[in-house]
Amino acid sequence: MRAYQTSFWRIALLLLFSASTSSTVWAQAPRGAGLSLETTLIPGMTAWITDSSGREEKTRIVGVSGGTVTATAGDDIRSFRTTDVMRVRARQSDRLINGALIGAGAAVASGLFLCRLTETWENCRDDVGPMLRIGAIGAGIGIGLDALIRGRKTIYEAAPGTAQLRAAPLIGRDARGVRVSLSF
Repeated sequence: MRAYQTSFWRIALLLLFSASTSSTVWAQAPRGAGLSLETTLIPGMTAWITDSSGREEKTRIVGVSGGTVTATAGDDIRSFRTTDVMRVRARQSDRLINGALIGAGAAVASGLFLCRLTETWENCRDDVGPMLRIGAIGAGIGIGLDALIRGRKTIYEAAPGTAQLRAAPLIGRDARGVRVSLSF
């Protein structure tokens, strides 16, 4: 019975691979954050551009037109072909109102908690002035922290190249197998 199963699987594999002389599979990852460089890059913005060699450089964008990105890096003027730009990152911070609201909320909540621990609830509820002052201080701290924390965000990433996988059966008198090739 075991010999029959082995023969069956060999025949099934042979039929599978000989059904077509060659099969090709294409794989491509989805596009990154930005749609195109022309709509993403604005003259005057500071951006970190990674080229096709993998080198990242801090630049100030001068213009994008005709398939070329023109930027200044220090005193040098650089031109990148849009096909050579692999990734663009820019420094973006969120709105300062977020930091103000979070800071004010945290300060008022902690102030009410401490007031409730040391006083009766009526005293904490009726005396609004200290809570407003503590909320304003918390909002100021939140704005300051929010202004200091600015990270780089990827605003454009080129689609990676396609990969091609080919598989073809090798059937001979003394040899059986599969030829597999992968190209990028």
